[in-house]
Amino acid sequence: MNFPPMMTEGSSRAFKLAASMPGIGWEPLVVASCGLSGIGEKSEPFAVHYAGGEVPAESLDEEQLFRYAYMMPLKKGLLGKRGSIDPNGDIWEKKARPLVEKLLSEHDDIELVYAQSPPLGPHRLALELSGRHRLPVIFDCIGPCGDDRFEMRLVRSGHSFTLPSRGMKEYFLKKYRGEVGHGDLTIVQNGFSSLEPFAPASAVRQDAVMRWVIHVERAGSGDLKGFFAGMKAFSESQEGLDGSLSLVLAGRGQEDAGRYLAKAGLSGLVESWPIAHFREELDRCRLADVFCVLTGGGPGSDVSVPERLYDAMGMNVPLAGVVPPGEAAGLIMSAGGLVADPGDPEKAAGLVREAFRRWRQGARPSVPETVASKCRHDAAIEQLLGVMSGILPLY
Repeated sequence: MNFPPMMTEGSSRAFKLAASMPGIGWEPLVVASCGLSGIGEKSEPFAVHYAGGEVPAESLDEEQLFRYAYMMPLKKGLLGKRGSIDPNGDIWEKKARPLVEKLLSEHDDIELVYAQSPPLGPHRLALELSGRHRLPVIFDCIGPCGDDRFEMRLVRSGHSFTLPSRGMKEYFLKKYRGEVGHGDLTIVQNGFSSLEPFAPASAVRQDAVMRWVIHVERAGSGDLKGFFAGMKAFSESQEGLDGSLSLVLAGRGQEDAGRYLAKAGLSGLVESWPIAHFREELDRCRLADVFCVLTGGGPGSDVSVPERLYDAMGMNVPLAGVVPPGEAAGLIMSAGGLVADPGDPEKAAGLVREAFRRWRQGARPSVPETVASKCRHDAAIEQLLGVMSGILPLY
């Protein structure tokens, strides 16, 4: 389900895994959620089948495009009676079942099923298919599923269960202490890729405007209020700042962020909103002077790293984060970036001030090779091949 043009967390991960398969001798057959025609169209080097069909982009306004891309509720009647795009995967599962069965009947050489969650629809369908067709499955879990009983059923199914980070593995081991062991869970990490459309810009642009991409995920009202209050305090403390800052809001929380940014009187700094296509967002990241992650402190936030953070790192964009202590903060600091605690306007102002100082002086820290070598997507492919070799002995 999480696959472009959707911009939900996991879409970038799934795209990179699929795009890497032909290079190692595998042909991926992707069953995605919904397509979007008439915007950012580009044929991929592998087959993509849309269980929900394709929706013409011109039938949606900008706000609807944004909500569509993040599987958020839409106006009733636009895409059916439910007025949403299936955030739990129930509709996808129903529509994908006959499509997958058709693909299995047409391709008798399918050897493996990869399913990612949340949402749970792909895992439920993959478990069903594994019993009916005797196919091994890789259950890829990028975060808590929201259904502990079903989650435990997957872990105990005998199939491979993968996670994107060590922190996420430790989260599951602690959650199911005594029920699962280290050998039941395998890390297939996220990472940056040099493949199109993730490649860095050919040259660093230098002009009089400092461009920020602010990626908002799971940030609460206090987190948003604190960050934009800090940014306002910084802007008011600087003389001659007019026209020197430009903001692009990205991520699932950009709608909420826009409201708090307006309350802080900073709407005039926003260059573009909303961003509703993954290639457009990647283009914005590529040209940014700072990529800043803004998250809250909810369950699992200390072990979650937004996948777009890796994409920005691979584009050689300076990183920043208003994030709780944890994996995201550690990754940003290891790459030479700046970190501040969520909900603290003073610390947020300090982060913005230091980032602005570095930009004005032309200081653009590069990611140390020792860090970059551990974050490349090649490492994820090696880890995935290790999982595949364990369940396909002849591979």
